[in-house]
Amino acid sequence: MAGGPSRLALAHLPTPLEPAPRFSAQMKTCQIWIKRDDCTGLAFGGNKPRKLEYLMASARESGADTVITFGAVQSNHTRSTAAAARRLGMGCHLILAGAPPDETNGNLLLDRLMGASLDFLSLLPAELTPDKVEESYAMAEERLKKKGRRPFRIGPGGSTALGVLGYCAAFDELMSQARETGVALTHVLTAVGTGGTFAGLTLGNILAGRPVSIVGISVAPPGMPAALGVPPIEQLVAQAGALLGREVALRDDDLRVSHDYAGRGYAAPTHEAIEAIRALALTEALFLEPVYTGKAMAGLIGLCRKNELRESDKVAFIHTGGSPALFVYNKVLAP
Repeated sequence: MAGGPSRLALAHLPTPLEPAPRFSAQMKTCQIWIKRDDCTGLAFGGNKPRKLEYLMASARESGADTVITFGAVQSNHTRSTAAAARRLGMGCHLILAGAPPDETNGNLLLDRLMGASLDFLSLLPAELTPDKVEESYAMAEERLKKKGRRPFRIGPGGSTALGVLGYCAAFDELMSQARETGVALTHVLTAVGTGGTFAGLTLGNILAGRPVSIVGISVAPPGMPAALGVPPIEQLVAQAGALLGREVALRDDDLRVSHDYAGRGYAAPTHEAIEAIRALALTEALFLEPVYTGKAMAGLIGLCRKNELRESDKVAFIHTGGSPALFVYNKVLAP
């Protein structure tokens, strides 16, 4: 992306692309490869550092000394943003959608260890609206400015046009690795939360001539991104394309997102996700978690069982990380 928006080096890249032969044999259909974005470094890695490479570059260029962002109490995004801020010598303020928990663990523990300041927005997911999210940002910005700070706002999940560029670049990285390995990928599958990762992969696929099918597995029922004020995926794709000077024409088959594996709500574990977590641990010693990657892998397993993926298909599963949250769910995961 020479000549595009500025980018900082925050992640360990490229991340590995590894075969999952034992798990693939268990599925008895397609060949499955794992794109190890749990290995991006930066405070336990995950998908967010790729987005933050662009977002934090913009924050630095703006002259900001503090970043503000929004997420759930156990948000991977807020943890990664706090880490990026500390790496760059900046402050970080986190708005967390939920009540303060009785126990400080998982991502929240890391947020506190990195010295992020916290606001708890004690609302249920169903109570969130774009206006309430906007109000929480505005109030935090006002308080920080009164203290003489220069805040920079990062949208929920880093799912902005700028953040999307992280996974447009990741798509090129993935396809280059596949070619070098001699793997003719047919599908790329990822979890979909606020939609930035899926939008970036979709943009990369379109710009490359659509060599694969991008499949998204939503981790929440329809409506979560809109409730946070995050633009629709098609808008993110178009806006990110414009940042690269490209006009992008989307087709209906570019936006294949299933809500069938979301369960009753965001961060609510499903039986299928727990099954997927245990299957990957037992076959490949790889660890997923119940909020994102477990549900996404449950979607891949479901596609295999429905014979929607064939023996000739080669699927890259984007492991978006989230390992700190794994320990928050020990009671539902313990055999």
